[in-house]
Amino acid sequence: MSFGATAPNAPERRIADILAVFFALVILLYAAGGPISDFVRWFIEATTADFEELSRRDQRVLLREHWLGAAWRAVERGFLQPTGLILGLPILFGLVISSLTLHDRPGLRWLNWLLAIVSIVTLTQWIVGVFATDAGLLPSADPIDFVIFPLASAVTLYLTWRMFGGFIAAFCLFWVIYLFVRGDLPAWMGILQGSDAPFDQNLRAMVQNFWSQTGGMFGQPIQVVSGNVLIFIVFGAVLMASGAGDLLMKIANRLTGGFIGGAAHASVASSALFGTLSGAAISNVVSTGVMTIPVIKRAGFRPAFAGAVEAAASTGGQIMPPVMGVVAFFVAGQIGLEYRYIVVAAILPAFMYYLGTFMAVYFEARRAGVGALPADQRPGLTGREYRQCLVFIIPLGVLSTFLFIQPSVPKAGFYGFVAALVTSLALFPEFRNRSRLWHAFADAGRMSASIVVIVAAIGLIVGLIQLSGFAGRLSLLLAQLADGPLFIVLIVVALGSIVLGMGLPPGATYFIIVIALSSGIEAVGIPELTLHLFVVFFAVMSTVTPPVALAAFAAAPIAGADPIKTGFAAAKIGLAGFLIPFVFAYHPAVLYKLQVLFAWFGSEVSSSATMMDPYAISWFAFFWIVAAFILAMWLLSSALAGHERGPLTSLERALRVAAGLVMLAPQMIYALPAAGLGIALILFHRIKGAGDGSPQPRGSTAA
Repeated sequence: MSFGATAPNAPERRIADILAVFFALVILLYAAGGPISDFVRWFIEATTADFEELSRRDQRVLLREHWLGAAWRAVERGFLQPTGLILGLPILFGLVISSLTLHDRPGLRWLNWLLAIVSIVTLTQWIVGVFATDAGLLPSADPIDFVIFPLASAVTLYLTWRMFGGFIAAFCLFWVIYLFVRGDLPAWMGILQGSDAPFDQNLRAMVQNFWSQTGGMFGQPIQVVSGNVLIFIVFGAVLMASGAGDLLMKIANRLTGGFIGGAAHASVASSALFGTLSGAAISNVVSTGVMTIPVIKRAGFRPAFAGAVEAAASTGGQIMPPVMGVVAFFVAGQIGLEYRYIVVAAILPAFMYYLGTFMAVYFEARRAGVGALPADQRPGLTGREYRQCLVFIIPLGVLSTFLFIQPSVPKAGFYGFVAALVTSLALFPEFRNRSRLWHAFADAGRMSASIVVIVAAIGLIVGLIQLSGFAGRLSLLLAQLADGPLFIVLIVVALGSIVLGMGLPPGATYFIIVIALSSGIEAVGIPELTLHLFVVFFAVMSTVTPPVALAAFAAAPIAGADPIKTGFAAAKIGLAGFLIPFVFAYHPAVLYKLQVLFAWFGSEVSSSATMMDPYAISWFAFFWIVAAFILAMWLLSSALAGHERGPLTSLERALRVAAGLVMLAPQMIYALPAAGLGIALILFHRIKGAGDGSPQPRGSTAA
């Protein structure tokens, strides 16, 4: 990304910072709509005598006509409810902020201003047009739209290319071209061959659906991001700007640095915690990798492995509750399920993933003879630092509580932000500085702008796939495949998600696959949430899947390692992520049994048809798959490393892989003997004294 590249004193940079701060405040206002409405109602009730004795009708009239209620309704109607502002303002801010910080060379800075001006003109025209639609006018394509729409799309794709690489922009252009030529394609191209339509008809359809209406870049992706995601960007940015990031690294070093391979374990722990706040793999790699990767290398790990640890650990942040990644909010919006149920469903898979990464690091450390971090690199926390840990506990506790007890994601995000801001100001005196606060909000606005740009491009891709009719044809094909064995269907979906995810962000991959599956979901034979999370997992894991492992490619330069070697090492470390989707597809207890937590805490257990009834799943099934997965990962991780307490023979490694995979099968007749074989293999290795001549971890007495 190019943010921050512009010369520090450049006027466009200063303007961009001002707009970024204003954008962050707009995001907060949108998220605060619910809490402010609650406050207005409470204030009117508290200041009105005998309010409870009024009839429901009189109460509604009073709430509407009271001076504070009337003022707030005016704000809602004028700013918080119009479709044009809810969707248009985020894209307007995103394009303008990104444009002004794009180029720093004097010869290209004029382009920054040109892109910003084009963005302002085009998006303002769209906002005004949609206001007319809100007023009751039917959407229609005016002649000016045929000029404005291509300009806005061109700016979006250009920014996407400059900020995120050429693949996404090229992929979008492919679907634009395909829309116009699909009827001329030969029959041998199969489902790519579409119905013939004149050029002007296709162009009109694009303008009508993507500009005159809320489709394309204004479609569901930006609707989800604008309504649910951006507040968490502000939440995380403010928390990290307070100084909590350095404390987070120190906590991770303290908690895990004393184990064998402690430096790498600390990276896994810190990236998991960072991922809880951001939910973005590549940004996690860049932000934490500069601190963790050099430490891992100094401990004795190979450069490729050092980069791979950071890539695999950061990838897991996209499935780490409570925030997770943008794609989790897409799931909630797509299947109409409250986000809190998705958070609870992700608890055990996230635990499984990081357990797998810890085991992979542990066995590689034993193989390489790498011990714990030196004591001077994992000092204890001071009394002040222990108190400062509340900066994580309180905001995440508030956030999780509100996500758990009520369905409003923006409200939960807002209260989490308030808790983060208050605790940061209370616990970090250096944060009580106008400059620090200004930069915190500016960073939040810039990060939000970058997300909006990529999400707008995703919206165009998704819209084009639907408009061209390709989604329908692919859906029919997958529906036919769904009649076959479940395992084959899942393999096809997994491969499709990985291949697309190698070049596209997880959100785009998710939408494309889910659109393709739309008519065949019921035929697959598993709950809708299960299938959607299956796609999410593989879309996420594509970032560490060779040959195009984007997270590994981001980590490799920091580690000074070969990107391909780093990618293969990251895939090995993240092995659990490739297994977990199949595990929860065949063992629904992984996703659904913990949903009983809602009943335990006095809330409502979802009765949605997209889920399974948690009471229909036994606790035995839950604890069995947890124990089986732990044992399986122990066997598989040691087999891949070729080492447990000592080197493993080829036969031992093969038997461990076979036993580890088979014990995850849903049929107990196969799983139980495999578990018995796995335990026997571990005991045999220890009894034969295989560790006697193996390299011993340096500087460690930890287990």
